[in-house]
Amino acid sequence: STLCFHLGACTGLNKSLATLQNDFAMIQPTFFGAVPRFLEAFQDRVMDAVDKAPPLQQKLSRLFLAQGVRRFHKKFAPLYPLLDKLVGDKIRARLGGRLHTVISGGAAMPAHTAEFYSSLNIDILQGYGLTETSGGNICNHATRNKYWTVGEAMNVELKIAEDGEIMMRGEPIMLGYHNMPEETAKVIDADGWFATGDIGKMDGNSLVITDRKKDLIVLGNGKNIAPQPIENKLRGSRFISEVVVLGDGMEHLIALVLPNSDAIRSELGMDAKAEVTDTSEVRALLKREVDKVNKAGANFEAVKKFELIFDPLTVESGLLTPTLKVKRKQVKERYAELITKMGG
Repeated sequence: STLCFHLGACTGLNKSLATLQNDFAMIQPTFFGAVPRFLEAFQDRVMDAVDKAPPLQQKLSRLFLAQGVRRFHKKFAPLYPLLDKLVGDKIRARLGGRLHTVISGGAAMPAHTAEFYSSLNIDILQGYGLTETSGGNICNHATRNKYWTVGEAMNVELKIAEDGEIMMRGEPIMLGYHNMPEETAKVIDADGWFATGDIGKMDGNSLVITDRKKDLIVLGNGKNIAPQPIENKLRGSRFISEVVVLGDGMEHLIALVLPNSDAIRSELGMDAKAEVTDTSEVRALLKREVDKVNKAGANFEAVKKFELIFDPLTVESGLLTPTLKVKRKQVKERYAELITKMGG
């Protein structure tokens, strides 16, 4: 906020996902910060609109996005400039028409989301920080953006502990939790290193977050697995709106999958108002998507069983945090019967 005042900027606040379209049109932002699920929600709306567009418009839109991804990865994309005028301008108009930079934080950003916004010629930069570290301390830079990382340290020292936990030290780190010396001692050691509770690794000077330490899955055979990267890959399917990967103490990973009803209706030629249920046809479609991700990973990272859920995970339902992270304990309790059915 102080920086906005210093620059003479105007700040607008989005009300909810339901008012997203109108809020963008009214505020016309040049820059905004959001959690990945917020960014994915807009991406899903665009792709749903593409699915419902006339055949020629569908083809042009998909070709534009494919050319945009090629351009982002510095590959030959000769049709991009023309398609950007025909298609890109219309999609950017849905974001207010002036947006050039997005900061993403609060959770790992899926690669397909980074590619989507970059194909629109919008810089999308991951950042990282905690309340205990006075907010964001690490961020990518537009001229050296490693989109699969959260960027470089700006005002703190970084190190990775033996167990993979990310440690920070420096002036922005809190002195401690108020009147809670024992809790403070658990997270700040004698040398001033703060334990973030996140697991990560370094990619050159850039930090990669793999998962929350408390969210790591330990299979029955002792294998430690970070579920978030697997979930992000599964969520990259246009037929999957949300997924929670579980498996503590089990022989293999399982998943709860929330289908993207609009995309499934379109793919299966269903009526626009038809209810998507747990049919063999729907299950086969989703199994195909799960199998794609399984083939790309190690055998012990494969999701061997999944069940469908149809109630969206929300903050109001108690299954998401305010920053839209999944509350795994609450999800396990809510869907205990389905988890037991899969062997959990």
